[in-house]
Amino acid sequence: MLRQQQIHSWLHSLFSDCRFALRQLRKSPGFTVVAILILALGIGATTAIFSVAEAALLRSWPAKFPEQLGKLITTTPQGRDDYFSYADYHDLSDQSRLLGGILAWSRHAKTVRLGSNLHLVLNDNVSSNYFQVLGLDAEIGHVFSAESASSSERTVVISDSLWRRLFNADRTLVGKQIWLTDRSYTVLGIAPPHFRGLQAGIPTDLWVTVADEYSKDELTDRKYRDFELLGRLRTGMSARQARTELAIIGQRLAESYPAVDKARTITLISEPQRLRTAFVAAAILMSTVGLVLLICCANVAGLILARSDSRRREIAVRLALGASRLRLVRQLLTEGTLLTLAGAALGLLFAFWLMSLQPALMPPSDYAVGLDLRLDAPLVAFAVAVSTLSVLVFCLAPAIQSSKSSLVPALKGEQTIAGRSLREFTLRNAIVLGEIALSVVLLTASGLLIRSLVFSRSSNLGFDKEKNLVFFDLSPGLAGYNSARSLSFFQEMTERASLLPGVRHASFARRMLLSDSGGGAQLLVSIPGVDLPQGQQSVPIKFNAVGGDYFHTLSTRLLEGRDFSATDSPTGARVVLINQNMATRFWPDNTAVGRHISLEGKDCQVVGVVEDARINHVHEPPEPYMYLPFAQWPVEFGTLILDTSDDPLPLVPELRSELASLDQTVPVTVHTVHYLMQQAFWEDQMVAAFVAVLGLVGILLSAIGLYGVIAYLVNQRRHEIGIRIALGADRRDVLRMVLSQGLILTLIGLVIGTAASLAAMPLLASSLYGVKPADPLTFMASSVVVVLVALAASFFPARRASRVDPMVALRYE
Repeated sequence: MLRQQQIHSWLHSLFSDCRFALRQLRKSPGFTVVAILILALGIGATTAIFSVAEAALLRSWPAKFPEQLGKLITTTPQGRDDYFSYADYHDLSDQSRLLGGILAWSRHAKTVRLGSNLHLVLNDNVSSNYFQVLGLDAEIGHVFSAESASSSERTVVISDSLWRRLFNADRTLVGKQIWLTDRSYTVLGIAPPHFRGLQAGIPTDLWVTVADEYSKDELTDRKYRDFELLGRLRTGMSARQARTELAIIGQRLAESYPAVDKARTITLISEPQRLRTAFVAAAILMSTVGLVLLICCANVAGLILARSDSRRREIAVRLALGASRLRLVRQLLTEGTLLTLAGAALGLLFAFWLMSLQPALMPPSDYAVGLDLRLDAPLVAFAVAVSTLSVLVFCLAPAIQSSKSSLVPALKGEQTIAGRSLREFTLRNAIVLGEIALSVVLLTASGLLIRSLVFSRSSNLGFDKEKNLVFFDLSPGLAGYNSARSLSFFQEMTERASLLPGVRHASFARRMLLSDSGGGAQLLVSIPGVDLPQGQQSVPIKFNAVGGDYFHTLSTRLLEGRDFSATDSPTGARVVLINQNMATRFWPDNTAVGRHISLEGKDCQVVGVVEDARINHVHEPPEPYMYLPFAQWPVEFGTLILDTSDDPLPLVPELRSELASLDQTVPVTVHTVHYLMQQAFWEDQMVAAFVAVLGLVGILLSAIGLYGVIAYLVNQRRHEIGIRIALGADRRDVLRMVLSQGLILTLIGLVIGTAASLAAMPLLASSLYGVKPADPLTFMASSVVVVLVALAASFFPARRASRVDPMVALRYE
């Protein structure tokens, strides 16, 4: 009974506090609206960025009991390698006793034929136990099983997204046949709605089994590394035990197949281990937007302190009537909590709006790319945590400060005694100093990233990015072509394209440098007379297969030897061009031209050396790279490259017409060099823009905070300023006096912020190119911006102070 009375009393008190708080907030609508908007900005931006970090880095594998999963990788003297051969997969599956199941998957593309329309989709070629290891079942129909794998019928599992997008969510689709590329498949089932595959940001459209997609030779060839592996630990087994077992199996494979597996060790990255690594990256990402949240909280704290002046008499009366300071602090915290709840609600709406902008912010792509951003338990929990932290940060200190009001002066209405508000001035000034310091850090970081981006865009990529280049990605293999027919197709298309008006050069290649796929293709290379690391018999080296005039078309410099010629045909002697890095790596004291190397057991002569070019990323370090004649290493896909004298887009319809006359069933996508550069620099641009926006928001909020401090100071010293002007002080002197106070605060904050930046900027070192973390020009520029903004924020209250009417000011007290 007593406990119920206590609970009832507490609830009644809480209700009274909330009702009084709402009444007080309603009495100051300007303060309430501004505080809620500032909080919504901070909480919304922080929540939206957390949703990105959670989806990209912190979300576990889309499976049941994801903590039991681990990714298998290999390490070699050349670094980490995520890919295995299917023969390796079978050996690991058969020999491992601590992993209850291992799945394999490989990303590819197909076309879905609906009537006369072709739709390009992404598919994963997977082992038949793929869904069983993940612990997933179909939403409609069935997933792959041992029975379906043994069937002669080709089967496919379709994603919920593709099912709705192309098939109008037809529930009768299961059991029917659809046409994929050049073959028919029976729809086995529809995947669960939220399952988008195992690669974050690039959702899978459909899944087919490995047995239906690869030849027997490909599945038994240990050099053909095309699969990523994911294993599930048996109940009670630890990741450490699994790593020990995998290391033993890896050593066994290296001894059995030294030509391909020597010096390769196999290990496992468990889900907890992956999350620990991802948490560091997520913390760095969140720390930047966290600075803006702190600035928002500091601004609201400053507003509360300013508002407490007008309530000094009210607080003093309540204390005089017997209210305890703890009770008063609770009341003020209640007001802050209501502000936070309103700010959090509006902030969540702001976060959803920011999340809806994702499609417009994604890099250019032929596929639907994007993270799976959604309102889930982690996001809600984070929003609650941020809101709670906001209450503690911006409410607690002002509430305690306000509750310490001196009763007698406040009851008398004395508002200008300097000694009384010394502490309050110190707290308000400290808040503004913190805002300015955080703004300096954000502006310095954005300046460094922008300078890094400018340097990257001006760097040499190994081809002329200023040319009028246009790329036609062609997939004859998706129209049923084999490699020999594909070669003839590309040669014919190159000849036709070169005859079009305005085309200066035309060539083709297996892939275009810096394009979004195919950059990991490698061949095992043996080099006679060269000792390889750890006694390896061969090393994997990335390559591209190119047509004639490729280097001339892209303006890639030939440093030594000759280019490919018509004699480098399928029946001619095998030749290869290598990049400068490979030449200096393996023949540092002699010329590489004329040397012989073995590619997958085939002897090839080095006939030339070309300059280093970026392969997959604009910031990757130089590495050995090879160029092979497309005629000697043909594949069923490639890119037709045209160098035009003017804007290449008007030529696109003509070339499409030529393509249709040759074979209209071959899928084609068209890209310009502008598209390629957008894709290549998207990450740098997004990071720089993200931090720059945060920096601008931070400096704007700091200016608002500084404006509030100076305006408050002017209001407090209005009587003093009136006396100065009445005694003959020049108004310009008053202007300088007030501006100097704002400038002093700014300079102190600038010093603190610069010191913090010097300590924090080394964390950005891995993201900076061509600029040092302690770049003096960037530090100087950010300091100038802060000082100019601070002077602008201080000018308006200073001008108001210089226009004080002495008679009005003297009557003020």
